[in-house]
Amino acid sequence: MRCAFCDQPLEVRAAWKGASDRFYCSEFCADSEASETAPTQDPAALIERHLNRRYERLERLLPYMRRYSGHGLTISQH
Repeated sequence: MRCAFCDQPLEVRAAWKGASDRFYCSEFCADSEASETAPTQDPAALIERHLNRRYERLERLLPYMRRYSGHGLTISQH
């Protein structure tokens, strides 16, 4: 598989999946998908979509953070 934005080879465990079911090599390339559709959408809808994508990324990272929190990596809570 290759990145839909930059055509670099994808690492299966590190790939990012976009809303259109295309796969990207990084968060930067995955964000390119949002810029492709930006001119045709309402600004409020763009903000909501951006926040939803961020929330989904944080949800994907949470199990990793929990796994490593007991192994010298500390997560500060404010």
